[in-house]
Amino acid sequence: MKEISIIGSGAWGTALAQVAAQNHDNVALWARRPELAEIINQTHENTENLPGIALNPSIRATSDLAQAAKAEILFLVTPAQSMRAVLNDIAQSARHTHTLVLCSKGIEIETGLLMSDVAREIMPRSPVCILSGPNFAREIALGQPAATTLASADSAIATQIQKEIGSARFRPYVSDDITGVQIAGALKNVIALAAGSAQGLGFGESTRASLITRGMAEIVRLGCAMGAQPQTFLGLSGMGDLMLTCSSAQSRNFSLGVALGRGEKLEDLSKNSRAVTEGVHTAAAGLSLAARHKVEMPIARAVHQCLNEGRRLDDAIKEMLNRPVGEE
Repeated sequence: MKEISIIGSGAWGTALAQVAAQNHDNVALWARRPELAEIINQTHENTENLPGIALNPSIRATSDLAQAAKAEILFLVTPAQSMRAVLNDIAQSARHTHTLVLCSKGIEIETGLLMSDVAREIMPRSPVCILSGPNFAREIALGQPAATTLASADSAIATQIQKEIGSARFRPYVSDDITGVQIAGALKNVIALAAGSAQGLGFGESTRASLITRGMAEIVRLGCAMGAQPQTFLGLSGMGDLMLTCSSAQSRNFSLGVALGRGEKLEDLSKNSRAVTEGVHTAAAGLSLAARHKVEMPIARAVHQCLNEGRRLDDAIKEMLNRPVGEE
């Protein structure tokens, strides 16, 4: 087994540290704030981001990024819009070539780059793997059975990571479609915002099912235009993750959509939440990618207009309902 560090002590980063600790005697968990690292080490619990769950004693938190970055395998679990800054910091202190496992679902707003492209730009000698699937942090940290996808252009890299973190209760499946897995993981958050908004407005299950299905059609169109494999979107990182994110109050994006549908303001909701809701950022970035690849994404466009351009939800819905009905 190789040495592992988890870079990012949010709920998902902490859950992945718990997963890795099943197979490793020493797992570093990097927290940006020294006081949080100290709390985790003293209580064996992430009281801020994953309260109430006892952490494996093999997990050791640190606020020293250079120290954490000495591991051979780094799981990057920072918000997507912070990925570049964290990778730049790691690159300055790196002593050898790392394997980077990117666990953040999003698209960089300023550049329109996927997380794998950001990583290759900053650390071109480091092999990259993507971890993405229908996984809620609390359930994974509790050891409930689940599966996920590991995608890499080099199957040997994905297979190595599979051995490092796989178990009977956490089952990673290997894929070589690094683009499709990332597009699905990022854009499902946008569709979840739409599905949540529909529920908040009082619409029923039929509306939500229609939004999920047509949302997947948008994701597939963009993914395939970027070279993804269509079958990827039928798997764990595609339909599996989309279904989970669009149907549970545990989903930050779905819950935010519900609140917006009920008339709450995005600015107020953002002030009252420490957790990052990636779909807010991804809506704009996804539309930019769609325009670049000449792909139509009406649901994503409506979400972006409502979030970032002040459009009323009911006006956006009326426009979508008045669109011509074509072939499926």
